[in-house]
Amino acid sequence: MDNEIIKIIMLVTVVILGLFLIIFITLFTLFQKKKVSLLLEQREKEKIFEETLKRSEIEIKENALKNISWELHDNVGQLLSLARLELNILKPKSTHNFDKINEISDIIGTSLQEIRTISKILNSEFINSIGLEESIKIEIDRFNRLKFIAATFEISGESFEIPNQDEIILFRMIQEFFSNTIKHAQATKLLVRLQFSEQQLKILVQDNGKGFEIENTVNGSGLLNMKSRAKMIQTQFELFSDSKGTQIIMTYPNKNLLNNE
Repeated sequence: MDNEIIKIIMLVTVVILGLFLIIFITLFTLFQKKKVSLLLEQREKEKIFEETLKRSEIEIKENALKNISWELHDNVGQLLSLARLELNILKPKSTHNFDKINEISDIIGTSLQEIRTISKILNSEFINSIGLEESIKIEIDRFNRLKFIAATFEISGESFEIPNQDEIILFRMIQEFFSNTIKHAQATKLLVRLQFSEQQLKILVQDNGKGFEIENTVNGSGLLNMKSRAKMIQTQFELFSDSKGTQIIMTYPNKNLLNNE
């Protein structure tokens, strides 16, 4: 009789312990799921905050560039126009240094043309009005005209519409590469290639400069910052550099297809 009571007590104890174990595992699992959910929610909020911050920074920079553009066009441009006008007035009155006056007038005219070109390409509204392809072409033509570098621009495939904000970011990234090439790369050749397909736009920009060691480059540098900017517009970004030159490859999806799905 005593043995049966002991067996019953042991059985009840095991059942109770089992129930406690099941309840503990269930509560622990729910807690972990809630914890993971909160972490994912927090990361999503941080991601949204970072993207908002980056977009705000881009907007601030674009506004600053727009103000510089107006300043160049309205103030510096007008001053050069006035200087050229004054020289033209002097021409008939001058009996000496006539050729020198003509030369200075031509220099001012060229400078005025370049300032007008730069002022336009700094203005995001102008870039959006003419599109990515024409904006790149203006820069390429300017490099060749001023003999900064032997620049080539190639386009293949049928282009598709790109949202204005994305277009600005893509163009500013390409400009960042241009700036690095002209200032640091000691390159003699520059190539920009746009390859359109139905699904995507593939952008290749490369030079034949001295290159650099990517792993030793400071994280805050312009070229490395491109990756975060590309991510904002769902663009795959690749950067390569060696002693034969530097290149970036950007693969931008056709968002018109994504919106129609």
